[in-house]
Amino acid sequence: MRAVFFDRDNTLTCDDGYTHKVSDFAWMDGAPEALARLHQAGIPVFIITNQGGIAKGLFTTSQMQAFHDHLIEQAALSGGKIHDIAFCPHHPEAQDEAQRHCTCRKPDKGLFLALADKWQIELATSVMIGDRQSDVQAGKAAGCHSYLSKPSENLDRLVKTIIETHFTSGTAI
Repeated sequence: MRAVFFDRDNTLTCDDGYTHKVSDFAWMDGAPEALARLHQAGIPVFIITNQGGIAKGLFTTSQMQAFHDHLIEQAALSGGKIHDIAFCPHHPEAQDEAQRHCTCRKPDKGLFLALADKWQIELATSVMIGDRQSDVQAGKAAGCHSYLSKPSENLDRLVKTIIETHFTSGTAI
């Protein structure tokens, strides 16, 4: 199966730094429309996100999960569907040495490989969209087509182009 992977913070949702409270949830411009467009096109959506605030003690895994549950719910209310979310709870500046090093934190490809294995995703025919170079690097390291999304631009316009380029029948991928 082919899929689209998104970074979460400043790609789908607004982030002011370690956003984790449901009350702070806000979409980036065009994000709900982009998710609806992908769902209508039958393209599975996954989120790959670094959540180093967990390792830094800024919020808990359950607080992050509540935010993710809300994100999934809001996507559904907008006509979209998020199939799964993979997150890295590590951070190089974590107080606990065991939380500093991993193979899942972007720009590493560990989260892509885990989701690809779980969902039988063909990474070479899939797409990664993120707002940082580390997102693009991670997508490329995993073998995906990768796009940099500028937070000032409408995400739905980018997704429309990506569908036309990578998911329209007859397109060589």
